[in-house]
Amino acid sequence: MNGEEKLARRYDIDWLRNLGILLLFPFHSARVFDHWDPFYVKSDVLSWGLTWFVSMTSYWFMPLLFWLAGSASWYALSRRSNRQYIKDRFSRLFIPLLFGVFIIVPPQGYFAKLHHTGETVGSYINFLKTFFTDFSDLSGYFGTFTPAHLWFILYLFVLSLIALPFFSFVINKKRHHTIEKFNVAFSQPIIFILFFIVLVFTQILPAPGGQNPFYFLVIFIMGFITCSHQAYQEMFNRIRFKALILMLILVPTWMFLMYQNQDALKYSTIDISLTFLRMFNVWLSLIILLGYGNKFLNFPSKLLPYLNEAAFPIYIIHQSVLVVIGYFVLKLNISTLPMFLMIMLLTLAISLLVYEFIIKRTAFTRWVFGVKIRKVTNHVDNNQIKSSL
Repeated sequence: MNGEEKLARRYDIDWLRNLGILLLFPFHSARVFDHWDPFYVKSDVLSWGLTWFVSMTSYWFMPLLFWLAGSASWYALSRRSNRQYIKDRFSRLFIPLLFGVFIIVPPQGYFAKLHHTGETVGSYINFLKTFFTDFSDLSGYFGTFTPAHLWFILYLFVLSLIALPFFSFVINKKRHHTIEKFNVAFSQPIIFILFFIVLVFTQILPAPGGQNPFYFLVIFIMGFITCSHQAYQEMFNRIRFKALILMLILVPTWMFLMYQNQDALKYSTIDISLTFLRMFNVWLSLIILLGYGNKFLNFPSKLLPYLNEAAFPIYIIHQSVLVVIGYFVLKLNISTLPMFLMIMLLTLAISLLVYEFIIKRTAFTRWVFGVKIRKVTNHVDNNQIKSSL
């Protein structure tokens, strides 16, 4: 590829990331009503419809965001040195992580305790005295310390640093011919699809707080590799329809078998089989999303620069907003669907308003939320806004 092709803007990557962030609102709102796992606030009346919505999105949702973050890293390293890349990771990820863990996340724990234990928690200040010392349950669903949804930022920061030597190896011009041969071979559909087996093996490795860093490291690196050579996207485009047909068969099969074998022993034959099927479905889903995303979403829009800047701070604040809203909405004597819609729409509206009228308005708030600091005006300069992830 020549330099112009290498740095051509991939609008589909921007759209997929932004749509992924927007999907958080129905996804986390549905978690208030799903059957599978606890949550910070949980309805007494659960919904199988929202439960299956969670199941059908959760297995590919975070992998897609890590994949796209890997793709963004390729673009970043195409125009920055390693030192600049590390500095950017600190300002865009580490600073927002610290601010989020100490300021944004604790209200989730407080309202979780209010919800699960009643009105005996005491003041918010008293709650904070124990919140930062109670590591008994990192999920935080019942009020213990947790990074909450910011585990994504923590992992992304750490994995960016861990993967940097490999990324440097890949983009080194001295190894161009070797990397080119690898890309030509690895972008063959059969070889690429069989790589899902690596994801299977990551499942036996430690997963602190239920999130497997090795699994996401592989996906993060794959996002970088597949963005570095056009042969991968061309391959995704060729096989996306076949992958979609196959997924429409395999995903319902996996969900049915998972439901029928909820009590399967770890590492039993059925457990291993379900893991293989799940990882294969993840791989197919990513191919489909990237293939059809390139077909339908690779276009510019006046809305896109705004979303690129807003997506990351909205990700940081949205779940705390949702938990507070959910706590009060669940007190209403109404049916599940109206409560779900109220939680989702109010969370979206308030998150956007907080971003628009607070976060983007000052240099300090932009800094602590990982947004590029620029001269704030009433008009958005499309050329100044860069992706946050």
